[in-house]
Amino acid sequence: MTWQALSIAHCIETEPPQLDFVLPGLVVGTVGSIVAPGATGKSWLALEAALLVAVGKDFLGLYFDELRCGKVVILAAEDPAPVLHQRVHALAQHLTSAERAEFANYVSIIPTYGEVGNLLDDGQTARRILEAATGARLVIIDTLSRWHTGDENDRGDASKVMRKLEHIAGQTGAAIVFLHHTNKTAALAGEGDKQQSARGSSVFVDEARWVAFLQTCTVEEAKTFGIEEEMRRHFVRYGVSKANYCPPLEDVWLRREAGGVLMKYDGVMKPQKQQQASKERQTKAKEDDYADF
Repeated sequence: MTWQALSIAHCIETEPPQLDFVLPGLVVGTVGSIVAPGATGKSWLALEAALLVAVGKDFLGLYFDELRCGKVVILAAEDPAPVLHQRVHALAQHLTSAERAEFANYVSIIPTYGEVGNLLDDGQTARRILEAATGARLVIIDTLSRWHTGDENDRGDASKVMRKLEHIAGQTGAAIVFLHHTNKTAALAGEGDKQQSARGSSVFVDEARWVAFLQTCTVEEAKTFGIEEEMRRHFVRYGVSKANYCPPLEDVWLRREAGGVLMKYDGVMKPQKQQQASKERQTKAKEDDYADF
């Protein structure tokens, strides 16, 4: 391997190219992560992110102005093919015929349940992922813990895994996003939105250039927003806790619909006191409108 120095003169004399974002905050050729507790919906989030990048269909409400579509590959190691079939079918119910055709053409879902390799082996697994990633704009690895046999808490093992993913991203130009679980403490405390909530070594977060999260509406949030307990788990909050190449991004509230599909929640997520004050202002405005009649 030969290293080549960056031309400082060239950098000074020429305008830099605009960064190419695959998702808001996620740059091509870099490694990112989606961190969430189990059964929160991160695989669904990944599938809908794939739909956004491949087709331009935005169910998540990210309103991505710089979107460039391209091929997406999902390496699905956590769920068997029949489950993936159900999810794709449920998602397709919200698509037009043309969108379904684009989805089928530009998204490749490869079930690897029970047949996952090991990123800490002699390189065979990394080569297979690199081959699958060639020509893709986004590659999603679901879930990272199934793709290696190392100790997640060991900094050395974690670093080796990240080096392999960075190499694949650098060679293919694809953004590599791995799904990962939160640690137990963060999950129990409802702090999955914190940057260091990821399970295992901090290397997985520190060396990723982009970290997104998905967190179920907490009991406290439900009380604040006036959401009934039986409906609480239908609401999840998506956000980006770490983005090295853009300003902070706003969180988005999503609602789990039929079949598990996540949709941006168009309702008002405000504290009940604010909602009541808003209703009172609206009522007062209506009364003022009729005062002259």
